[in-house]
Amino acid sequence: LHAAANPHATFGVTPFSDLTREEFRSQYHNGAAHFAAAQERARVPLNVEVVGAPEAVDWRARGAVTPVKNQGLCGSCWAFSAIGNIEGQWFLAGNPLTRLSEQMLVSCVKTNDGCGGGFTSNAFKWIVQENNGNVYTEESYPYKSCMRITPPCIKVGRKVGARIKGHAALPKDEYLITTWLANKGPLSAVVDASSWMFYWSGILTNCVSKKLNHAVLLVGYNDSAAVPYWTIKNSWSRLWGESGYIRIAKGSNQCLVKDRVSTSLVLRSRPTPEPTTTTTTSAPGPS
Repeated sequence: LHAAANPHATFGVTPFSDLTREEFRSQYHNGAAHFAAAQERARVPLNVEVVGAPEAVDWRARGAVTPVKNQGLCGSCWAFSAIGNIEGQWFLAGNPLTRLSEQMLVSCVKTNDGCGGGFTSNAFKWIVQENNGNVYTEESYPYKSCMRITPPCIKVGRKVGARIKGHAALPKDEYLITTWLANKGPLSAVVDASSWMFYWSGILTNCVSKKLNHAVLLVGYNDSAAVPYWTIKNSWSRLWGESGYIRIAKGSNQCLVKDRVSTSLVLRSRPTPEPTTTTTTSAPGPS
C-alpha cells in the first residue's frame, strides 16, 4: 500500500515493526470509538480574525513547541495532543515554554478512559470545570503510564505551569485552520493514522482517510513546497518518523486532518502555584 501510493514518502522498520497490524491498531488507534461518538459543534473562537497567512510557518523554529514525547503503550494520544496545544498557546501568551503534564489528564479526566482512549475536548473541559483552569507542570506530575498503567489522580504537591479559560473547535475549513495556525499557534487535531505504522520520512500524499483514530499536534505548514504539506508533531517518540514528526499533503484533507481541529483558550496571566488537598482515584483504562 504505502510505498507505491506515496512516492514522496519513505517507509521502513519502525519501533512498531514487531507488532501485527491488529496489535498496532489496538494500542495506538484505540481512540476511534471516542472520536466517532464525539459530536462537537464547530465554531470560530471569538478572538479569531481571518487575516491571511504566510506561505510557510514552523512553530518549532519560533520556540513554541516542546520536545517530542512518548505515550508508550498507553492510548493517551488525546492527552499529548491537548497538552501540546496548551504548551504552545501558553508560550504565545507571553510565558516561558513549559513542559506540561499529560499524566494529570490521563489520571484525572473521568470522562475519558485514560490509556483506553479519549477526546481532547473532554481534557480541556476538565481543566476548566474541575481544576480551575490549572495545568500542572510535567516536572511536578511526570508521565507514568508508558506501560499502560493509570495511577490515581493526585493533585497534592503539584505545581501549576499554565492556565486556560476554555476551548474552541474550528470548522472544517482549511483556509481558516491555516490562518489560525499561522497567527495563533499550534492546534490539536484528530486524524486517521492507519498509514503511519511504517512511516520514515517525506510527505504522505495518499493517506488512508476513513476513520478518526489518533490525536496529534499541528505545528506548521508549507504552501510553497513542490508538494504543499502540514507538519505534525506525534507522540510516538523521536525514534519514529522524522524525529517524531510527520508531514502530510495539504489541500486534500489527507488523513482527515481538517475534520476535528481544536484549541485551548489561554489566560494571559502567569500562574502562581495554589495549595490543594484534593485526592481522587482513577480506574485503569480498558486493556
